[in-house]
Formats: sequence, structure tokens, C-alpha cells
Amino acid sequence: MQTKYLFYIIIGLLSNLTSVRAQQVIPSSKLTIQGRAFAESPGFHRVDTTKYHDLPPAVKKLYTHSAGLFVTFRTNSTKLSIDWETVDAALGNNSTPIMSRGFDAYVKESNGWRFAGVARPHLKNAESSFTVVENMEKTEKEFLLYFPLYKGLRSFQLQIDEGATFTPTVQKYDKKIIVYGSSIVHGASASRPGLAYPAKISRSINADVINMGVSGNARMELEVAKMINDIKDVDLIVMDCVPNSSPQQVKERTFAFVQELRKAHPNTPILLIESITRQIGNYDQKWKERLQEQNANFKTEYDRLVAAGYKNLFYIPTDHLIGDDYEGTVDGTHPTDVGFERMVKIIQPEIEKILDLR
Repeated sequence: MQTKYLFYIIIGLLSNLTSVRAQQVIPSSKLTIQGRAFAESPGFHRVDTTKYHDLPPAVKKLYTHSAGLFVTFRTNSTKLSIDWETVDAALGNNSTPIMSRGFDAYVKESNGWRFAGVARPHLKNAESSFTVVENMEKTEKEFLLYFPLYKGLRSFQLQIDEGATFTPTVQKYDKKIIVYGSSIVHGASASRPGLAYPAKISRSINADVINMGVSGNARMELEVAKMINDIKDVDLIVMDCVPNSSPQQVKERTFAFVQELRKAHPNTPILLIESITRQIGNYDQKWKERLQEQNANFKTEYDRLVAAGYKNLFYIPTDHLIGDDYEGTVDGTHPTDVGFERMVKIIQPEIEKILDLR
């Protein structure tokens, strides 16, 4: 009887080993990193911070986050898993682990990209492994895989069925849009990476929307404008940077920032967006007054730019950006998925109009 049980144990172990071995590992080096302004950026960083050494230290660190970066590929695998490592396992108190440290997968259908699944990170370890989706039909599909929004990504590899086909792909876009802004652009507080508003707009209008958000640090420094000036073939620059700039900074820096951008992008449309109405100011009078002064100063500077002869400038006020029911944020400041969807419904039509995409 003991021999019989031992036989079954060995068979079970061999079966498990076969299952483990029946996986094809795809290293990240086989894929093309997309969604960033500079192809030559190291690793999974958005910007080569050694090249742009004059950027403020906090901004440089934030541009090592993989926000907005993604890969695409085709496979007929029935299962997709990911092993990855981020710089650490810490989480923000207003973000989901999936948004901050996880991956978000979509499959291309005839009517656009369709959500397929997420990779949930380990909550204590920087290293994680997760099966994004399984039990799929064995037909070839094209996947889009968004990277973590709020962490530096150190490494990742895909796992697919042994013997499954695999072809890296690169997306072709009609337009390139740079979105510079605060934590809201960076992605707080979407539930998963693909629901940050730059990513949502990108999928919707087939544009290469580059996420240049720097959480808490979008203060219109000239060094940032100079870096943006090195980005080639830009069709639109979006400035959604008012939330992080003090009223005085808005007053002192907006004109100079646009003036600097015009040195390399003399005719590129620039869309200026006021800060969303922060619902934390519903009862906190200091926050309410700060927001009103920020946006008022931004509008004054926009009007001053127009009066000075600057062309191709466009403006979106705070009105209705996250709705009017006070339920569009997670903490009174950062949009939920509902808040982001409301923002997209206002921002995207303006972008389509500016770029004549209708």
C-alpha cells in the first residue's frame, strides 16, 4: 500500500514539473518599449535623467517611473503570465496596488482595445508573479500591456504556452501628444494603469499620448520645457500642471514656460487645462481659495499670451471636468475611474477639434 501511495506521489510531482516546464519564457528584451518621449531612455525609464541633469531632483526620480509605458505583441497562447520586479513594494495611501505596481492587459478587437486582465503585485515583496489571463481560445491575439504607473520597473518577463507563437509588434499612430502635468496626469487615482486619462485618450483616438506626469512636482520649471523641446514630431502639447503650482508660480512661470516651448515648437498647438475643482475645498476654505487663485492666474496668463501674439493656444476651464456631484475623486483631489472618464469626455473632444480628427 505504501508503495502504491509513493507511486502516485511521484506521478504527481512529475506532472507538476511537466506543467512548470510547459511554459515559454519571453524576456523583455524581445519587446519594444512604447509610450515614451525618447527611445534612448535607459531601462524602463521615461526620460534619461543623466542627460537632463538640470531637472529638479524630485522630477528626475519621478521620470524613472514607468507611467504610460507599454508593449504590444501577438500570440496564440491560451495563458499569459508575468514575472516582474519593481524598485520596492511601498504603496501610496490613495492608490491601488495594481495601478501603482501592477500591469494591465488589453486585446485588440475590431472596435478597439478590450480589457483582458491585470497582474496583481505581491503586497510585501518587490518581486511578483501573476497570471493575467488563462483558458483563452488558441487563436492569435494582439495584446497591449501597460506598465506600472507609480514605480520604477526593474525587470519583467512574460510566460506563455510552450510551443505558442509569439511576435512582438509596434503600434502605428496618427498623432503624437505630450501631456505634462501633476499626479492626475501621472495616474492617481485610477484603479489600473490603462485607466489613467492619457492612456484612455490614446486608445480612443489612436494617438501616441506620452505621459509626462510628475506627481506633486509639475511646477513649470524651464528645465522641463527645455526637455520637452527635445521631443520630435509633436502634434500637440497639453499643459495640465496647475494643481502642483502655487498661485504665485502660476503667475510667474506660465508665460515663460510657453515662451520656452515656442523656441522648438513654434506652431505646435498647446492646450492649457485649469486644475480640476478639488472637492477637498468643499468645506476647507484655504483649499478653495488656493484653487480659485491658481485657475484665475492661469487664465490671466493665457490671455496675456494671446494678447502678446502667441497663436495656436487653447484653453479648458475647470467647469464640469470631474462632474458636479462631488463623487469624482478618491480623496477630494485625485480622480477615480469615474472622474477620469468625465475628464476624458471634455478633454478628448477638444483634442479632436484641435487636431482635426473628427
